[in-house]
Amino acid sequence: MSSEISGSGFRYIIDTSYGINLDGFIAIGTESIVYKGIKIETSGGLRSACVLKFKPRWISVNGTTVDRLQVFRDEELSIFEDLQECRSIVRIYDVIENIGDFSIPCSHIDGGVITNKNYFCVVEEYIDGWSLEEYCRSEYWKLRKLEDVGNNLKKIVEFHEFTPDEQNNVRLTYYNNYDNILKYQNEIILFMRNLCEILEFITEKKMILHLDIKPENVMVTKYGKELVLIDFGRSKRISDKRPCAVSNLIQADYSHDERIDCLYQYGTLGYSAPESYAPAAEGSVFPFGETFQKGVMFIESDIFAFGTTFWECLNIFDLVTKSSEFSADSHDFYRNHFLNDAAYCSRDLSLTSVHYHKKLEEIIKKCTRKREGNFTDTENKNYYHSYSEIKKDINELSESVPTIVRSENVKVRSAFGMVGKALAVFTAFVIITFIYRIAGFRIASDNWEALTDNYQSTQFFKLNTIAMDLIKTAPDNRLSETYSMVSEFTYASDGDIDEQEAALLISMLNEVNEPQLIRNSIDEIMQYANTRKFKEISGEIMKLDTDGECDGLTLAKAVYNAEVKKTDYAEAFDVLCKYKDSPQFRNAAVKIKNILDNDNTISIICDEKEMSKEDIKVLFKEIGNFT
Repeated sequence: MSSEISGSGFRYIIDTSYGINLDGFIAIGTESIVYKGIKIETSGGLRSACVLKFKPRWISVNGTTVDRLQVFRDEELSIFEDLQECRSIVRIYDVIENIGDFSIPCSHIDGGVITNKNYFCVVEEYIDGWSLEEYCRSEYWKLRKLEDVGNNLKKIVEFHEFTPDEQNNVRLTYYNNYDNILKYQNEIILFMRNLCEILEFITEKKMILHLDIKPENVMVTKYGKELVLIDFGRSKRISDKRPCAVSNLIQADYSHDERIDCLYQYGTLGYSAPESYAPAAEGSVFPFGETFQKGVMFIESDIFAFGTTFWECLNIFDLVTKSSEFSADSHDFYRNHFLNDAAYCSRDLSLTSVHYHKKLEEIIKKCTRKREGNFTDTENKNYYHSYSEIKKDINELSESVPTIVRSENVKVRSAFGMVGKALAVFTAFVIITFIYRIAGFRIASDNWEALTDNYQSTQFFKLNTIAMDLIKTAPDNRLSETYSMVSEFTYASDGDIDEQEAALLISMLNEVNEPQLIRNSIDEIMQYANTRKFKEISGEIMKLDTDGECDGLTLAKAVYNAEVKKTDYAEAFDVLCKYKDSPQFRNAAVKIKNILDNDNTISIICDEKEMSKEDIKVLFKEIGNFT
């Protein structure tokens, strides 16, 4: 047996420095066991954090055995690939169908061991942060804590296991601290807007329903507190012609506990919309109204789950402190108390702090409104039908909520009246600045090493900050070296760069006064540019303050002028002809070809270049065959 998994160019091991039991375990879901892993280049080079998600090869659904690996190949993997361009969606690195002789003991599953016989492995990006549920419950309100049990191990202690004094101290942070509640409210509003934007991209641009939105499937990054959406195991494609997804659930017996192989709902109980629930089996009663079609889910279904997610976030303090049942198992709490229209739908904030804004409650209630037969009709304004509608209301809310204003005491100092004092101050300033720069560069270098030793892409916000600290504090004779160190790491981490990474490199180059380095760097940026992001990356290059000409700048101008400014098509065509046979800039040439390859643009080029459309189309076809 082995403790390693071999993948495409990388080896993977469990990170046994992670977790309260130092076994790398993160979580267990309906269809996967999740561990933190370490991703190691086969050559022994770069190491980075990742997530190893072990999924069963077969599952039982409605009494039928389903090939889970085949379903993943046919559905989930395709959805993941469509969504990889968005940084706010978890990235998938590898799918290892055969994990070989790898095995790991796991007390969380039947049989107690994960092997190739019963599991395959999906390697995903590790998000350095918390789930939204963990952030609200543990990080912000401190309703859960870790306690040492010896041998470097810890255990989770829930609020109801706290001492009376500990419980009282926690309650004081909530009931006696108006500012703390307002700060929390403002964070939740930002999270709502952020998740709206992610779901708008997924649903309205990519035509995909997530169908399992809940606090556990939304991650909050430690640096920047950005949201990342995970777990697309329930996701379904929709289209303009068929804007719905249909579940495969059979009738459910609501008079008995649900089972893994016979669930009440598609998604997760407590968050899934009423239409996601299965029809009632004979002898049991469907818990919601009967005016809608069961098992047919729309964008309104994800919007319902969006509302329940943030309803829980806003009520989390009262849910935990007033219910030991919710604190121990929210699933049982929802099943025992919420499976009826009155509690499940039109959720308000009447049980929690009176300081939350009324408009916030109205948004939650509208998202989770009780279902009527025409709830998907866009003319029915009692419901939200798009994320742009929700964002509009969130923006209006943001303008009216009370905010915490930090007041500062401004001290007015008398001006120096003597030239000697001014010179003394200036000299001191120069000395302090010099010392600061040396110390700042050393600190930034240490921070850079610490971050890059175990880097994951969700830490880009922090990497950006440290990289700019490095270039701004670097001695003049180390500017080129410092830029090269950052750029080489950026290119190596993903194999290409997106517009955020390009923006970082351009910002650094603007701090460097070395024309040759700038020219070479622009060439590199265009060479490593993500093929889907040439437009945005070219726009970033155009912001660079440089007069020097180079191949990369010529290509960036051609892309920018032709696609953004909609001008200079003939010049872009000349650039295409010049670089079409260049292996280094093949992707950029193909991008220009794709921009120009339409009848209207071809006609403009024909007029200016005195060429026939046929000759241009033949050239375009040749370039297309090279891709």
